[in-house]
Parts: sequence; C-alpha cells; structure tokens
Amino acid sequence: MTLRDKLHREIPRKWLPAILIGIACGIAAYLLIVNFTTVFSTAQCGLPPADIQVMKLDATGSVQWKTRIDSGADDPANEIVPAPDGGYVLSGRNDFRADPPAARLIRLNSSGGVEWDRWYPEYHGGFTGLFPDPAGGLFAGTIFPGKILVLGADGNVSREIPFADDSYSSFIAPAHNGGFFVLAENLSRRNSTLMKLGPDGREHWRRDALPLIALHERSLLPASDGGCLIAGYADDVRELNYFRFDSAGRVVWNATLGQSWDNRPVLMAEVRPGTFDVFYESARMSGTPPVNIMETFSVTFDDNGTVLQQRMPDISRPITHISGQDYFAARFRGKDAGSSYGYGTPHLIVRMRDDGQFVWQTPVPSDWNGVLRIAPTPDGGAVVLGSARQREKILSCL
Repeated sequence: MTLRDKLHREIPRKWLPAILIGIACGIAAYLLIVNFTTVFSTAQCGLPPADIQVMKLDATGSVQWKTRIDSGADDPANEIVPAPDGGYVLSGRNDFRADPPAARLIRLNSSGGVEWDRWYPEYHGGFTGLFPDPAGGLFAGTIFPGKILVLGADGNVSREIPFADDSYSSFIAPAHNGGFFVLAENLSRRNSTLMKLGPDGREHWRRDALPLIALHERSLLPASDGGCLIAGYADDVRELNYFRFDSAGRVVWNATLGQSWDNRPVLMAEVRPGTFDVFYESARMSGTPPVNIMETFSVTFDDNGTVLQQRMPDISRPITHISGQDYFAARFRGKDAGSSYGYGTPHLIVRMRDDGQFVWQTPVPSDWNGVLRIAPTPDGGAVVLGSARQREKILSCL
C-alpha cells in the first residue's frame, strides 16, 4: 500500500493534530516523487517492464491501427497529442532506473509508424505538459527548473522560456488568446502560484499563496475569455479546491468538492463559453470486496459558480472532452480503489453523449494493462495511449 493510499483511509479524529500537519507537509514532496517514478513509469521493481501501446479509433469506435513501441527496457509514456499534419507525438521518459533520467518524445505518422524517437537528458524527469503549437511544432513544460519549451516539428528545441526555480513543481497550458498559464506548487510552503505569461514569456500577472497542493497536469484549464480554472487538494489532503480566474487574474468563483475521505481530480472542461464541467472520483465503502470503490462524479458550473447539474456517469479516467458535454473515457468491469492508478484493467473505451448514453464502446486489447490517455482526432475518432507489460522480463532495482 502506498503512502497516498494510507492517507486516504478514514483518519480517526482522536489522532494528534501534529500528525495531520506532518502528513500534509509531506504530501506535496511525496506526490512529486510518485509522479516521476510510478505515474511516468508504468513498471515497478519486481514487475515486468512496460511497452508503449497506441491505438487509433475512427468516428464509430472501430480500430484502424495499433502500434507497440519497445526499446528493450521499460518504456513509460504519459501523453499523446495529434500533430497538425495528421501524425501524433507522444511524451514519456526513459527507464526509471536510468541515471540521469531523460525526457522523451516519439513522433508517429498518420498510420502509427515511428518517424523519430528523441531523448532529452538535459530535461530530467519528463515533460509536464505537451501541446500542439499552431505554428506547426509543440509546446512542452519542464519541471525542474520550470521552463516552457518551444519545439519544431522535428523535435528540436528552438526556445526556452524560464518561469520558476527548483522550489516549485510546475505545470503549463497555452492560453486561448496567446501566451501561457503556469500553475506552480511551492513544495515547502504548501501553496501554489498562478501566472499568466505573454507569448514572449513576460509576466502579465501572478497570484501567490493559493491554497492548493498536490497538483498534477490536469490542474490547469485555460478558459475562452482569457481566464482559467485551476484545481488541487485542500490543505487537509481530502477535499478538492477549484478557483475560476478572469483574464485580469481576479477570482470569479471558487468551489470545494468531495464526497468522502478520498477524492481525486480527473478532468475540467469548458463545455460552453463560461460553463464548466468538473469530473472527480470519490471513494465509498463497500460491504464486500473490494472494500473501497471509486465512483465518478460530474458537476457543471455556470460562470457565477452556480451548480447547474450533478451526475454520476459510469465512466473512469482517463476522461477527455470532445465537444459540448460529450466525452471519451474508459470503463472498468469492476471499479475499485486502485482504478485511477492502473491497478485495475480498463475493459472498454467509450464515447459518451451529453445525456450519459454511449455512442459506441470498443474493447481494450487483451494484452494492455492500462489506458493512459485518449485524445480526440480531427476525423471524429480518437487516438488511445496505453501500456502493456513484457511478461518475459522482470524489473530489478539493483
């Protein structure tokens, strides 16, 4: 059982406050380590290394092609995006036992063939965001120190925009009206900083000491009006905080969500201008195994922070917004407390309509052990990033 799992068990109120404070202080640093050893690496000591799996689905959910990428070692991946010319770029990192750790980008053509596979040892630990650049290249974020990278279509870095030092764990997202948003967690102070940067990297505004910790790559959503929506854990590591900012950096509304002692952010999406869907998972106790079951909740807010709709869709992460309130997502045969972290195996990839019905459901290939991302494609379909274990090998940490 991981420390995160232990934290999310029901904590007796009689425990000393000092213990709770100590746990909260350590959670940010813990999650940073987890992100780059467990999440970015799909294999762990004593388990087989993982291969990268990619599957292209058309608008009806039919499989068009599948690709497996195996370097001979552990091949963790964490993001995939369509390229403007019809290909795809995915990000990952090298084997978690390697020294030094190196970020990785792989370019696929429109049929899934590998065009190039590049390593970036100067950017340790992998990229914290990967986004298409309208100019034809890519934007990527680095974690230590915080930088925005501007890359060409060939993967060469043409420019670096620094924004934070080594005391922050940072995530980026391109703004709709140009420039970037940066959400950076201060690992020692248990709070976060939000920055709006221009295309040249010049700081337009910043908001410090925001009560958010344990950030992740889905904690930042640019809004169509030039503002954004951000998310993270509250200081007690149980509930989730959401803040909506306008284009000038003023708080428009905020909300706290959570159904139990274990709440996990999944997705934020702007379904109409000024209207936002927030997806999160929350645990409930079951009378039969598995003891804890993760259920998915969706809350729709207007731009005053008023709740317009609440529902419990029968889907699990990864969840990806398509348009309106339509989504791609995974479904499990049976949910448990580990579904978010890959302990369970997704059964189906689905397209869900705004009324909660499924347009199609496609089986996950039997040799996959996890689904990492589902990205919409211009043809109305999706490209799915997954992983599969190499059964003939076992990882050693020596």
